[in-house]
Amino acid sequence: MTRQYRTRTVLFSAGLALILGGVLPAQAANSAKSMASSSTSAGTSVTEEWPIPTGEHWLKATETEKQAYVLGILNMAMIEYQLTGQKPKHRTVVPRLLQGLDGMTVLQITETVNTYYKANPDKQQDPIIEVIWSQIVKPKLDQSKAK
Repeated sequence: MTRQYRTRTVLFSAGLALILGGVLPAQAANSAKSMASSSTSAGTSVTEEWPIPTGEHWLKATETEKQAYVLGILNMAMIEYQLTGQKPKHRTVVPRLLQGLDGMTVLQITETVNTYYKANPDKQQDPIIEVIWSQIVKPKLDQSKAK
């Protein structure tokens, strides 16, 4: 399989995951809403338009939305990995992210995040990606270093 074909396949998968997860239509609606409000006010901040997904968002999401979010992260990481190779010219966390998530399914990652937020109600402001890193990726990387 050629690199170009793999890249197209990964890009297609990422787009499909976003569409199936309802992310693209929601962003379009939010963009239209923010454009309408910015015409009446002096503009909106980036954080109002594109909030970083936290535990509050996670706990309100459906299981399909949660899985689509995780799949989106995995697809974006795979795209970057395919484009940059094993030894990228610029610093990136993608190889470590993929190493830390290797062998896990989307359902396992989703369940780990669910468990974290349910066990830590005071941590609902923590970004989802931070929870994935601190609860799954970092412990696995630390464990592989110790061997």
